[in-house]
Amino acid sequence: MLANFSYQVAGNEAVRTPSLWTQQASQNADPPNNDSYQYQTADPNNLWGAWLYAGAMKDARVLQDKARSEENFATVGIGQLIEAWSWMIATDLFGRIPVQEAFQDDITNPSYDDQSVAYDTVFAKISRARENLQQGNDEPLGSADLLYGGNVEKWLSLAWALEAKAHIHLTESGYGAGLDGASSKQARAQAALNAVQNAFPNGNDDIPAFQYPGSESAENPWYQFTIQGVWVTTNQLSSNYISLLKSQEDPRLGIQARQAGAIDGAQNPPTAGAPGFTPVDFNPSVHFNSSDSTYFGHDNGADAIGDQLVSSIGSYYSAPGAPLIWMNYAEVKFIEAEARLITGNGDAAQAYEDGIRASLEQLGVTSLNGVDQNFVDSFVSDQMTDYNNASDKVQEIIEEKYIANFLGLEPFNDWRRTGYPSLQPAANAETEGGVIPLRFPYPESEFNNNADNVPTGLGQGVNALDEPVGWDQ
Repeated sequence: MLANFSYQVAGNEAVRTPSLWTQQASQNADPPNNDSYQYQTADPNNLWGAWLYAGAMKDARVLQDKARSEENFATVGIGQLIEAWSWMIATDLFGRIPVQEAFQDDITNPSYDDQSVAYDTVFAKISRARENLQQGNDEPLGSADLLYGGNVEKWLSLAWALEAKAHIHLTESGYGAGLDGASSKQARAQAALNAVQNAFPNGNDDIPAFQYPGSESAENPWYQFTIQGVWVTTNQLSSNYISLLKSQEDPRLGIQARQAGAIDGAQNPPTAGAPGFTPVDFNPSVHFNSSDSTYFGHDNGADAIGDQLVSSIGSYYSAPGAPLIWMNYAEVKFIEAEARLITGNGDAAQAYEDGIRASLEQLGVTSLNGVDQNFVDSFVSDQMTDYNNASDKVQEIIEEKYIANFLGLEPFNDWRRTGYPSLQPAANAETEGGVIPLRFPYPESEFNNNADNVPTGLGQGVNALDEPVGWDQ
């Protein structure tokens, strides 16, 4: 269950396409393609069917049944937590989804529920997961737990982090889910703030990082997808994202991006016609210059250029044996900062600074040649000055969270609910009016097998992408 959730959900289509739409990555291939919003009903088929409903959700439910019969209640709790997370991802991407009639043996055409119903299920599952985790197991989890090695306290901590994430999603929604009927923005933010107090008490040591062995057919999914070329190698860095990191002299540039040409240079022999590649040490005085091509992005939606001219995803995220980060401590601190800002409860600026430092520490920026602790302190000081002088401090928080959550789903969620960071539509946009997509379309499989229940009025494929999900309205 954990391996499938990590590879098929947390590291697959649910994050790959949104990373294009939020312009962290770019598809260095001639349009039309996903980067220019050519996203049709067939594209989310696997995510909806094989990886969520018939994958992570079903795995989690089977695990719960088996573990409950053995009185291994902590294992039940883990299954409930993964199920809750899967429901949240599904509704965040698709909006209305089958919930109440899903997984009913006598119902082959389940009806769709409002997003508030899906979130009711998320909060209920998380709450029950905590109860079961606290009850413990008849048999130790041990090595069967591929994420935390049987450490139930870390799973409890993750449950609180996931609850905080869910609450912050709903700050503008008016839903009462998880709040005993309360639905104000302040009540939702306070609930998020309450949850983060119990989330990741050991900081980065509590991050859920699924470790890949790196051996053949057991590599990190970003490595397989973007570096090894099991599918393609065209998903590289967006020029928008590279420019952002350069403009604020962000030391994460040399970690989140490989130097242009590194992928061709890593092949033996290099791709025909590609120049030889010689890496250079990271040099802040050179590589933050906008004209420097050592770190270089591709314009979203534009025609292809040689992949040796564009930076690919950094090895921290895409080495064969790199862990896949499900959620990071920096995100917890940025949730706290936003919640404190909304409620006026406590020091939002300190939580914001803690989030930046947590991200820098997680990525080990001071181990990068050319970056020392003084450089890091100066960078953080500059960000704090910008925050303190900002007229809209939420913008500062979300834009730093955007960088800390590189290649995750959260930047897409945050952009939709806050409008930050400010993005311009990709070139050659296929959507009506060229709008950046706001959702995934319902999959072809549902139109083929459950057409009477698919929500009407959205259109199909590209024509559905401009309709916001419930909490974004």
